Amino acid sequence: MMWAAFTSEWTKLRRPTLFLSTFLGLAAAASLFVVLMFSQASANGGIVSLHQLAQPNGLVIGVARAAMLLGVVAFGIAASQVASEYSLGTLRQLLVRQPRRTVLLAGKMLGVITFLVLALCFAAVVALIVAVVAARTRGVSTSAWFTGTGLGDLFRELGDLVLATIGYSVLGMALGQFVRSAVFAVIVGFAWLIAVENIITRIVPSTQQWLPGASILAVASGGGQGVSYPHGLILGAVYLIVAIVAAMTVFLRSDVTA
Repeated sequence: MMWAAFTSEWTKLRRPTLFLSTFLGLAAAASLFVVLMFSQASANGGIVSLHQLAQPNGLVIGVARAAMLLGVVAFGIAASQVASEYSLGTLRQLLVRQPRRTVLLAGKMLGVITFLVLALCFAAVVALIVAVVAARTRGVSTSAWFTGTGLGDLFRELGDLVLATIGYSVLGMALGQFVRSAVFAVIVGFAWLIAVENIITRIVPSTQQWLPGASILAVASGGGQGVSYPHGLILGAVYLIVAIVAAMTVFLRSDVTA
């Protein structure tokens, strides 16, 4: 059953080295952006003004700005978890216990996605605490953050980040399924998301709204320059469906038992 594949994946993900490094690493990344945002903020502007930080949505500005970094980390972890099954040879043993490949891959994907979503939620809570402390050190009022409007903005942004994390995770797992090398999957994914898409959009700006990384990033940030939120949501969903179908097709047809 899928539940067995899901729990099996979580058994691997609960390893202290992976669990702690992922949860603490994402929390550190989100907190770093919050600290940098508050340290660089000034009355007249900077990265963001102190007045903006005191607004109801001031609580989520730092986390939203960290969306790209959080997504890249989620992508790398997801890609390595799938690809490592091939490089370490553990997939053969898993297929002996669960020969139905569709069930096995679906359970593994669900396990990785829930793992990364929980890591994101933990990072958001830590970043929230850091933001409150940083606001007090800079004399920024946080009263508007905890109003109905402020909390609504917070949960809306967290929802967008969860959707983006799912997107990055699925793309990462699909790439890991294709290349079957954890190191190569991470390198290719990072290069595409960080460098290649930026180069393409600089050469042909109109392509930005059609690229997978830019689409998912638009969802994470609630819409951005060049890509609207609805467009990013729809196109991102299309990319994810294609990625899941392609990964499942490759997995069903590949020879991993020989």
